[in-house]
Amino acid sequence: MQDSRDYDEEPVVYCAKCYSLKIKYEEAIDADCCMDCGCSDVLTSSIDEWEKLYEQRYGHKFTVKTHDPKKSFIFKLPLEKLKEKVFKDIHWRDIIQNIYPHFPGGLGRADSLILFFDKLTRDNRLDDLRLLLLNHYRNKGNGREEVKKCRG
Repeated sequence: MQDSRDYDEEPVVYCAKCYSLKIKYEEAIDADCCMDCGCSDVLTSSIDEWEKLYEQRYGHKFTVKTHDPKKSFIFKLPLEKLKEKVFKDIHWRDIIQNIYPHFPGGLGRADSLILFFDKLTRDNRLDDLRLLLLNHYRNKGNGREEVKKCRG
């Protein structure tokens, strides 16, 4: 049996600040709240009205991919998972050398990665690592096994 409702006619609730549709009721404040920015000011409109407002604010439709690397899976990984990914990668030395060319080479994997992540954190270069890994996995998916250079 086919559902006869037209979901485009259903009203949507969105954040008045960032226009996110990720709205959740929070018992602690007894109100709806945006899961992206935390704002509790929400509005309701049709999906068409919301799409127009979103496009006016951000310059593109919500469903259009923007190729923003910061929205990739690598940038969403917590630090512990990022460490695990580098630790398990067979090219871990190349990854380190691409970011820090003069990194000491005589250390074992565990010691190297502890020192590497300590230096990345102190130098505020975790995003450099994420970009390098993103390019690494893209190239690997295209059949190329090289790690692109990312020097800062």
